[in-house]
Amino acid sequence: MGGFNKGGFNKGGSRKSGTRNDIIRNGRMIRTSAFVTVAALVATPASWSHHNFAAHYRQDEVIEISGVVREFRFVNPHVRVYLEVAMDGGGTETWMAEGDASVALRRSGWTEDQLMPGDSVTIVGNPARSGANMLGWESVRLADGTDIGGGDGRVGERARIIDGRLAEYRQQRDGQ
Repeated sequence: MGGFNKGGFNKGGSRKSGTRNDIIRNGRMIRTSAFVTVAALVATPASWSHHNFAAHYRQDEVIEISGVVREFRFVNPHVRVYLEVAMDGGGTETWMAEGDASVALRRSGWTEDQLMPGDSVTIVGNPARSGANMLGWESVRLADGTDIGGGDGRVGERARIIDGRLAEYRQQRDGQ
């Protein structure tokens, strides 16, 4: 083996270089580095994509629209309701209302079929800065008057949920 033992060291005890094992090891390191770099580049835009509603909706203005649900998308980053809103002069126009994240709404008890095509709803929220038929909703009210919430920044709604769960816990704890 020309002065090297089977362990990859020369007779003086230093590591030999340029062996097949070193080449394989370096190739693996390059592939691993390339994979990590690509994964980081792919994941980075997702972390940048989260946005504050204030970037898209006028927080200083609140409007109310009423219409019929055409589509309900229970998706991330925000749940969306598409509805047909009757115009004053006749006809309808399509609006998109954006609520909280589906994960947060699911924790509040919402489901994928919370709103169905054909449901009449009234949505209160902030209109789009662009002037498009869009709003970031604060609350959704069903035809029977039930307010089901679901808007972004649902501080009051979250507080009611926490208070309810604490009350349940205290009843179980106290044996009542």
